[in-house]
Parts: sequence; structure tokens; C-alpha cells
Amino acid sequence: MTFLNGLLAFGAFASIVPLAIHLLFRSRYRTVDWGAMHLLDSVVRINRRRIQWMNLLLLLLRCLLPILLAFCLARPVLTGFQSLPGTAPRSIVILVDDSRSMQAKMPDGQPRFDFVKRRLTSWLDDLSRTDELALIRASDVEGPVGWMGANDAAALIHQMRADSGPVELGDLLRRGVQASQQASHAEREILFVSDFQSHLLDDAAIQSFDTVGEGWGRDSVRPLIHFLNLGVQSDQMSNVSVDEIESESPAVVAGRTAKFSARIRNASDVMVQDLRVIWSIDGTPFPARTITIAPRSSATVQMSGKLADVGVHSISVAVEHADSLPGDNRRWIGVDVIRQVNVLMVDGSPSRQPLKGEVDFLAVALSPFAFGGQDQPDAVRTSICNAASLEQRLDKEVPDVVVMANVRAINDRQRDRLAGFVNGGGAIVIFDGDLVVPATYNQPWGQGDEAWQLPARMGDVVVAAQVKDSDQRFVINQINRLYSPWSIIQDDASTHSMSASGASGIGGIEVTQYRKLVLPNEPPSSDSGSDSVNAASSLMSFVSGDPVVVSAPRGRGRVVQIAITSDSDWSNFPTRLVYLPMLQQLILDLAGSRMQTTIDVGTPINVPVSELVATLSAKNRDAFGLGPGTNPRFDDGKSAAVTIEKPDGKQQLVSIAGDTSSWATLGIADVPGVYRIRLKIDGAAGSRVAPVPESNSPKSDKTPSTDRPSNEPEPMSSASSTIRVAQVASIESQLRDADPSRLTRAAEAVDASVYQDLDSMKSADHTRRFGREIWRWLLLALLVAMIGELFLQQRSPTISHHASSNAPQSGAWGSAS
Repeated sequence: MTFLNGLLAFGAFASIVPLAIHLLFRSRYRTVDWGAMHLLDSVVRINRRRIQWMNLLLLLLRCLLPILLAFCLARPVLTGFQSLPGTAPRSIVILVDDSRSMQAKMPDGQPRFDFVKRRLTSWLDDLSRTDELALIRASDVEGPVGWMGANDAAALIHQMRADSGPVELGDLLRRGVQASQQASHAEREILFVSDFQSHLLDDAAIQSFDTVGEGWGRDSVRPLIHFLNLGVQSDQMSNVSVDEIESESPAVVAGRTAKFSARIRNASDVMVQDLRVIWSIDGTPFPARTITIAPRSSATVQMSGKLADVGVHSISVAVEHADSLPGDNRRWIGVDVIRQVNVLMVDGSPSRQPLKGEVDFLAVALSPFAFGGQDQPDAVRTSICNAASLEQRLDKEVPDVVVMANVRAINDRQRDRLAGFVNGGGAIVIFDGDLVVPATYNQPWGQGDEAWQLPARMGDVVVAAQVKDSDQRFVINQINRLYSPWSIIQDDASTHSMSASGASGIGGIEVTQYRKLVLPNEPPSSDSGSDSVNAASSLMSFVSGDPVVVSAPRGRGRVVQIAITSDSDWSNFPTRLVYLPMLQQLILDLAGSRMQTTIDVGTPINVPVSELVATLSAKNRDAFGLGPGTNPRFDDGKSAAVTIEKPDGKQQLVSIAGDTSSWATLGIADVPGVYRIRLKIDGAAGSRVAPVPESNSPKSDKTPSTDRPSNEPEPMSSASSTIRVAQVASIESQLRDADPSRLTRAAEAVDASVYQDLDSMKSADHTRRFGREIWRWLLLALLVAMIGELFLQQRSPTISHHASSNAPQSGAWGSAS
């Protein structure tokens, strides 16, 4: 125990005053002889003992009063057997969950994040000037950590906003522990501020907490960890959110009708009626429509229309509703509108006879209007080459999709070239056939870290005559229902008869032989993000379970393997009505998914340089010597500037360098909304760029009129631009508090304390640093002692009276004193 005001404890010596008075002024008795005193000997002995004990108790109480009073003024503190840090300087790491769920409004109407910012600012005011702080946001876990004073930390907290996506709690705590190990003070603390939503504390998060708790080094100073949990009564909050917008068209082609759908969720227990829903394209709203959503359910709203301009456009859906989380009442997606899908088909067995070549059926299916002599434009433009001229064709143009049909073998040079095409965002479709040599396909494609294998290993050819009960083993009856481009035929997926429905669906397909495609044996590991992302999936399969179509992402592109031929040698698939829509939807999907225009908040903004160059107007391109058939390549040591206008109106300037085949990383999307990106090239024509053959990049049809000389570049304000859209994951709109047992389990893993408000945390921290004050209990004891002293004081005359009337005697007659 120690004292906060130690000098006042010396007041306890005042207890000798009542002791001295008692000893110096105690009563002096006179002996009086009385003959009958011997009759009262027993009574005298009892009363004398009672009087002595009563006087002794009164003396103790009077001595105790100044002692208790002195101790109360000295403010004693219980410390146990440990040394307390007291006012020792501290290093405090503040971990802040700035995800969207922190915007949820509390019962008093203020957002959680505004509340915590005010309370943290107030808490920082109570810290010592010698304390140092580090602030780490969940949206920038891997960013640099700097130590600062309380005033600087308060200023940064005031600027924070809750717009990021889901938080990896284990990674955030791990980063905080790493920062605390770099602190300069021995006294170290971590304050973890979050609403600890249910989706944040899954099994993987608990395991990450266990990993952090088990990773303390022997020589490392273990920080004290506090969890400040703001997630209270989230389940009772009413919220309407736009959870998803998706394009129902695999690729959006300029001038052709595209369909979009949005899923709107009502998370409250009350039906939402007459909810106004507003679609917008590039900020231009459409007429509002109203819907009704039942409690705890979702509704789908659709829109269809034509987009005439080539380029990236933003499509948004907004709902007008006052709820607990206004930030999720609007959602955007980016849509890449293309003029046509360019498909290069490699014919492994060309033929001059109609429909005898390997790609003849495919060419008709992908460009039906061109072969029918109609004026209506096709969404797909096809061109054909043989395997020997593949590299030459790729030098001249960069297609969206390369289709290889029964190509006998590919050499190392072709594999590397096609691997680079896929890694750059292209797509390859491989049809099988009797000429295919599997050994040349099963080898690694590409070199170095960017090398990859096909989604499935090519095995032997399975022929109907070699298989017992072949009629059942060669039936195609399973389509991956998660693959939305084939939703138009999913209704026929369970039909195997030759009915009218089956004849137009997959039930009418007869396969006589196919290539055995062997998927990887082991499922992707949950611990490896890259494995799960690159995992192959079967899009269509036989009754036996053997896959017919396998797809997997590779690099920035995608690879599709088909176990049958593109012609009618191995099946009647090309002659069925389902052949055209299935192949068209597959190709459009591969071309449409080539560019990622919608990204998650907190991820990098990656844009191909060719797309940035394509945003230049025709006059700007001519002024820089970039003719219609060229795109620029930046000279060595040269660069161009890119301006990024963020959703909040702030602008950022980024410098890039490279050629049209490279990708530019333009920073991090830190807030949701539309990012407008514009290329800015300064200097004389040709000073920064040199022409190279043009790639097949989207071009803008916008050519503003101007009175400037023809050789003068237009200002960049008049040039078109491209965009990217950043969004927060819809799971942030699902407001559900974590199970208290799971939160306790996570806290125990890292030996943390859980608090629901800063006041209780401050009180516990004060006790830890300075001990527990007990002056209140001593004051109560003082009051009790004073009352006891008054009680005994009142009984003293009665005791004296009885003692006098029963005075003892001595000798034969006795004596009284």
C-alpha cells in the first residue's frame, strides 16, 4: 500500500493526544471504610471489570479517530505486491476499425464513428505530454506507422471516415503488435476500437488471434491490450441496403440492349412500402420506381437499355429511405462498353468444303448476322488463322479471345506468347480433337513467376464403343448454376429426353467421344488465397461426373477447356439450337470480364496504359503524331501524368511510365464511388511518346469541336476520360453483433480486456497504473468510529453512577475507593 499524499499520513500521531489525556486526567479515588462492603465483593469485581473494558474501548476509539482522519487525507492506495507504473510515459497504439458498419447510428441518432472520435479525442486530452501514440486504420493496415503526440493523433482521428470494407481483425492486431515492438517506452498499450460485428469474428479470425497470442517472443515486451467494443444492439437496427448490382449481359456491346439487376435488402422487422428506387447512368437519373419489401427479405429490381458510347460507364442504384446506415443506400458498378468482341480462331484442320473446317460451325454461331447477309451488326467479329501464323497475327492485333480448335501441338514459343496474352488480360478457349497432342498442352505455359498450367490435365480420349452403358455415360446433364451467362439454358438442364424442350436444350446433345479432363485432386486450401482464386471450376459435365467445360482464371485473364470438338466429329452439339447461345454467351463473358472496372474499397486502382491512351480525342492524338493506327510507347526515362478525381472531389496527380502492354497502378481506392481518370501528356509532339502498332483498346467517340489550330493539342478538360468504381462489400450492411462468447474467446487468446465504453476502460487503467484508492472505506470507518464514541460517551455517566453506589471496602469494615 502507498499514499498519494504521504505527508498527511503523519497526522496519525495525533492519536497520542487522547491517550495522554486519558493517562493524565484519569479519576483519583478516595478510600472510605464501610462495614458491609464484604457483602458486595462479587458485584464490585464484575463492575470493575466492565468499567475497565468500557474505558479501554472508549480510549481506542478516541485514538482511532485521528488515525482514520489522517489516512483519509493521505489517500492510501492498494498496490498488492507489484510496483505500479504510475506516471511513467507510455507508448499507445490505437487500432481503429473504420469499416462502413461503424457508420451505424446509435439509439441517440449519432453514428458510432462520430461518437468514438469524440470520445477518443477527449481521452487523448487526459494523456501526458510524455506519452507517444501511433494510429493504425483498418483501411490502411500495411501503411507506415509514425509515432506522435496526443494533439497530432487527435487531428488525424478527426479527419478519419468510416468507408472501408470488412476488417481482418487478426491482421490489424498483428500490425499493432509489430508497431508496439518498435516503441521507445517500456510501458506499452494497444487500444483496439471496433464494433466487432459477427462476420468479423469467424473461425479464421479466432485462429488469427490464437496465432498472435502464441507468437510472443521471449525477448519482446508484451503490450497491454484493450478491446473497446461498440457493437451493441446492432440486431435491433433497421436498415435498407442496395446489396448488389450486376450485369445480366455477359458483355455490354455499344448499341445493343443490356440488362442489369439490383438486389435490395430489408433488414428490419417491418415491411417497407413504396420504397423509391432510382437508377442512374453516368450520373443521369432515370425516372424513379417504387417497390415493397417484406420484413427480413430482399427484392430484385431490373433495368434494360442501350449504351451508345464505347468506354467505361458508371451505373448506380439508390433508394430513398431513412435508416440506421445511410451509406449503403447507394451502390455503383463500372461497365465496360465495347464496340465488338474480336475473336481470333486458330483452325487446327482447315477445309475448303462448307462446315468441314474445325471452326466453321463456331464462326457461324458467333457472327450469325454476317453469315446471314443481314445489316444488323454482330456482337462478335471473328477472324481465322492456322497454327503456323498465330504469332504473326498476335503481332498485328491483340484480340479479346483466342479460340484454338483441334490444334495438333504448340511449341514453347507459342505457349509463352499465349501465356503473356492471358496474363495481360486475354482469354483462351481450347476445343479438343483427334489431332491434339496432350503432352504439348500439359506443360507449363509461360516462364518464371507468371507461368501456369491448364485448368485441367488432358488425358486419354474416351470412345463410346469402349464404354459399357455408353448411352448413360455420355449424357450431359449438369450445368454450373453459378455461371450466370448460361442461365438461359439452365431450365433445360434436367431434361435428358428428346422432347421439344430437350431438343433445344442440353438434353438433346449426343456425344460419341470426349477427352478426359482431369481436375486437380486436392481442393484449394483455405489458407492460400492464390490457390482459391486460381481454382478451376466445371461449367458443364456428364452424368458420370467427367467435366465437359472447365474454366479457371490465369493471370489477369481466363482459360477455358472444352472436352469435345467445335465441329460435329465427336458430338451433334454444333447442330443443336443451344450451341449458338451457349457459345456466344461464353465468348461475351470472357471478353466482358477482361477488364475489372469495379473494385473493392482499399484495393489498388490498376488501369492498362492502352485504355488511358484511348481516352485521348482524335485531335490530341494527331497533334502528338499518333495516327489512327498507332498507340504511344513512352520513351526511356519519360513518363506521363494521370489525374485522378476522387468521389469526394479531391484530385491526385500520378506519374506513369511504360508501353501500351503495361498496367499502371494509380493508388488506392480509399472511398466508395466513381474515380475519374484522365491522361495528361505535356510537351511538344513526339517529345514523350513514340508510335507503335495500336492494340485493340476501347476508343472514345467523343471529339469536341474547337477553333484551335489543327496542329495544337486540345486541352485535357475537353478530352474524354475513363473511370473506375470502388464499392464496399455488402456484408458490411449486415449489422449483427458478435457472439459474446466468441469475443471473449478472441480476447483470451491475446490476454486482452473487453470494455464497452471509455469511462470503464479509463477507470480500470487508472487502477492498474496508480492502484485502488481506499479512502472512501476509511471515511466510512471514521464515521462509524465517531458514532461509536458518542454512544460510549453517553453510557459513561451511568457506569460511573453504579460504580459509586457500589464502592468496595477494605479491612474488617471494608473500604471504598
